[in-house]
Amino acid sequence: MSDNKFNPAYDNKIHQKFSKKTIANKISNKEAFCNEVGLVFDKKIPLICVTFPLTDQNNLDMIQDIMNGILEQPVEIVLTSIGTEKYQKYFTDLAEENKTKFAITDSAEDEKRKIYAAADIILIPAHSKECLEEEEIAMRYGVVPITPPQDFTEDYNPNLERGNSFVYLTDSPWSLFATLIRAIESFRFPYDWKNIQVAAMEME
Repeated sequence: MSDNKFNPAYDNKIHQKFSKKTIANKISNKEAFCNEVGLVFDKKIPLICVTFPLTDQNNLDMIQDIMNGILEQPVEIVLTSIGTEKYQKYFTDLAEENKTKFAITDSAEDEKRKIYAAADIILIPAHSKECLEEEEIAMRYGVVPITPPQDFTEDYNPNLERGNSFVYLTDSPWSLFATLIRAIESFRFPYDWKNIQVAAMEME
């Protein structure tokens, strides 16, 4: 993916363009997006996104199994709307019950580009083609994945201060959840998080 279509430095669909050198500008996209979808903007709270279709193929059960636990954390969540009826109903009901923490948006490409520019974390519960494509694009926008092992990911090591993602090795909701908690803890340290974001943008 060497084109500029999904490149925040040239993307005219996002609130403010940014690059690895100007990653601090990403926060203005988060503020604008939160205001647009009705979430409370707080730079200290990570915005988690799910932008792939809500289908069995993409292992949505694994996210569903831990969603109550996720909502107990200091996070906000945005999903795109496309998917099977059972997942659409589940997440629509969840968003209705948690309006201050949960938003569902259109799945059009322009809207997803706004999400990439705004989000801090993307959940990747499967090795499917759709998940892989979303993960790669999101990382170009400095979104840090919670992911199974991929050939372009390196699990963040706080001792070495290197890595571009948070990798879970066991294909289970509890492994995913534990890895997400680890990412949320790292998000509390802005300097470290910025380095992880930049490393994600360098993954190519």
